[in-house]
Amino acid sequence: MACGASVGPSATTCLHCGAAWTLTCPECGGEVLATDLRCTHCGALLSEEEPCPHCNRPMPEDSTICPNCGGERCLTCGAALEAGAMRCAECGSVFILTCPRCGEEVPAEATRCPACGTQFVDEVESEMGGERCPHCGASVSRIDGVCSACGRSVCPQCGAATSESDTRCPACQLSLYFNCPDCKQELLASASQCPTCDRLFARECPSCHQPIFGAPIVCPRCHNALPAEKAFTARNRFDRPELIATAHRIDCPRCGQEFDPGSGACPSCGASLCPNCSAIILEGEVVCIRCGTPLPVNGYGCPRCKSDVAASADACPVCGLDLSGRCPNCRADLPDGVDVCPVCGQLVCPECGSAIQADTIVCPTCNASLSLHCPKCDGLVSLDDVACPHCQTQLV
Repeated sequence: MACGASVGPSATTCLHCGAAWTLTCPECGGEVLATDLRCTHCGALLSEEEPCPHCNRPMPEDSTICPNCGGERCLTCGAALEAGAMRCAECGSVFILTCPRCGEEVPAEATRCPACGTQFVDEVESEMGGERCPHCGASVSRIDGVCSACGRSVCPQCGAATSESDTRCPACQLSLYFNCPDCKQELLASASQCPTCDRLFARECPSCHQPIFGAPIVCPRCHNALPAEKAFTARNRFDRPELIATAHRIDCPRCGQEFDPGSGACPSCGASLCPNCSAIILEGEVVCIRCGTPLPVNGYGCPRCKSDVAASADACPVCGLDLSGRCPNCRADLPDGVDVCPVCGQLVCPECGSAIQADTIVCPTCNASLSLHCPKCDGLVSLDDVACPHCQTQLV
């Protein structure tokens, strides 16, 4: 007979009288172990702490890093994340890195915050692996005059940090801008071509290999004349198909996804790059700050009427379709490509974001074809299936 002594919530034996008992799930009544975080019968959560998707040990509900194994999980859906991942493979959520001191967004490759200067790694480590941006610490090609990670300018001659208001490098006094001799367009000191008149500028002396900046006529070291020509003299001849260049595909400096910057933003993280020099383009820029190339105005077609719509528009100006990216039921922000609102559970079309029903196979708003999935195994099923062909779960 029980002695009435106080025991812990996960205890199965009384230390006073030796009585033993089993633990049961409060939802289904099935037998569970004291170490179970979820019921093995019905899946109900048995602990206030969620299990880590990597090691299955408990971790705080609002934490994204497991204190036991160090694995990361998506704060939106709880799925396991690979080390350094900037996008969740399960729900599509895109992550940003922020400075722990000032909270400003920092590039993925940064070794220090470009806003407040907080160091993220040891100085010895940050000096390894070639030249580093003096603003954020990411790898940088000094001769470009701008960091492709944080978009801030550096002196192409000495690599010192510069600002938009500087006309000369504060360290070596190099003139950071010059005017094209032919059309007077203002260009960065490291620009190799004028985007207005196509004039090319030598960036290395062919005689002594001295780096050249601006548009001098002779080399400042050996005083030999420098070449000057129009870009069209070196362009491909398109009457010879074998000389036509293929698409310029690069690895995105933010997420590593290979894509063609000339065809639009990165399909993985949405970063926009200059189609000429591949520098990161910030919102609102109409001219590349690295090479001076005019940039296309970002826009896209309405999913319903296909009219051209500005990227910043919340609704189509022609048909009125909601393009805000928010749930049509609760108005919460929807991650790209999701088919259900993570806040209220409203089913939405992953193409246009309009509300749909559970049995919808063609979106009535944008005519996108939708697939049906088994609620248990997530396998593809058809509208006529009465049971899942993968796991045999009854659907009707």
